[in-house]
Amino acid sequence: MLIAWNAIAPEKGEFLRDEVGAYLPKNEIEEAIRSALIFYLIKKDKALENSLKRLILATDTKPKLKNLAKSVAQMVFERYPIQITLPEKIYLPDNGIQKVAIERFDYAKKEFVERFESEIFKGTIEDFAIESDNLQRIKTALLSYARGLAEQEHKELEGTILEPYIVEIQNLIANEWQHTLRIGAWTKTPYKGDLLFFWRIKEVREKLLRAFGLDIRPKDILFVPKFKEFLGWSEWRED
Repeated sequence: MLIAWNAIAPEKGEFLRDEVGAYLPKNEIEEAIRSALIFYLIKKDKALENSLKRLILATDTKPKLKNLAKSVAQMVFERYPIQITLPEKIYLPDNGIQKVAIERFDYAKKEFVERFESEIFKGTIEDFAIESDNLQRIKTALLSYARGLAEQEHKELEGTILEPYIVEIQNLIANEWQHTLRIGAWTKTPYKGDLLFFWRIKEVREKLLRAFGLDIRPKDILFVPKFKEFLGWSEWRED
């Protein structure tokens, strides 16, 4: 089952629908799993990390970070061709869907800078499973990425009114949730957390900042005032 403890929001404000009802497309969940695998596999494979580091350090023109994220993903999954099997459509119970106001918190400005409305889903999807030829690696990657992402968000939110909420998420990841997924829209940064690992590599960080003025960390986070929570944090349970 999949439990949306925090609201899941679609990227474009409304969920996709067909004659059965509203649903999350397969790629929404697959993207979350792939983001976790990218983070984890680079961390565990020094040779892969070095190859990707050389790729970035050899770049002599300002890259588009969304394209760079795609290149990184391609190299990771060529080396680790992990198969992920998911339903094409993950249907959402109607009673969990509503429209709410969402606010965007800018990390640099340390304040909310935008407010908009979107459909969200909160609740449990009973008929949900992830199948893979390397399921244990996926489970380990989900935990590693969730911890890394929440840690980075805590650094960005330290001393702000939102810090207590990210501390609560960190505690849930560590002590409560079986397998954590970050699903749907949770930042306006187009590559989300797919380049987050490289912030830990000093040479890459300095190259991008010094040569191109690029910060590869997510720039903002989306928050639901009604529920006092960030978007997207969910739990996948096998039982």
